Amino acid sequence: MQNYLLKPLIEKIKEQDMSVFFQVFEEFKHLIVFLGNKLGYEDAQSELTLFFIELLYSIKLSKFPTDDGDELHRYIAVSIKNKYISLSMAKVKSNKFENHLFEECYGITDSFDKNICMSQAIKKLNDAQRLIFFYHYIYGFSINEIAERLNISRQAVNKTKNRILGILREAIINEECL
Repeated sequence: MQNYLLKPLIEKIKEQDMSVFFQVFEEFKHLIVFLGNKLGYEDAQSELTLFFIELLYSIKLSKFPTDDGDELHRYIAVSIKNKYISLSMAKVKSNKFENHLFEECYGITDSFDKNICMSQAIKKLNDAQRLIFFYHYIYGFSINEIAERLNISRQAVNKTKNRILGILREAIINEECL
């Protein structure tokens, strides 16, 4: 879709006129579905869709000419692909964390047992710990990003992260999750 078609639609969306949202979404739906399926977890498409919506609201439309070029379309597509890469890297980081934790503590290598065990162990965390766990190990946020989002110090995030690891190790070692 060329800039002169896409730009006014995004302007309407920014003005809370959602009647055109699906017209814009249809343009990128195939990419979101494809990359979401490639990530292979339940909420991947939802996360990419939410990112897409946030992106539409944050785009500085003045940076794109109103002509028959497709720079705006390409910018959105590349941004979605970059988000996919970020989510993919977070998934790899999460898998490495789980593998290390289970092998170190209990020698568990079966992925079904790991998922059950991890779910049980996560239940041992309080709400704040669970939030930091998901932000860091599932979504791949840095310590600084988490501290900023939660309006707490980096040291508090690190301390909580270390407590989380201790709680999870203890739950796995004591076979509380098996």
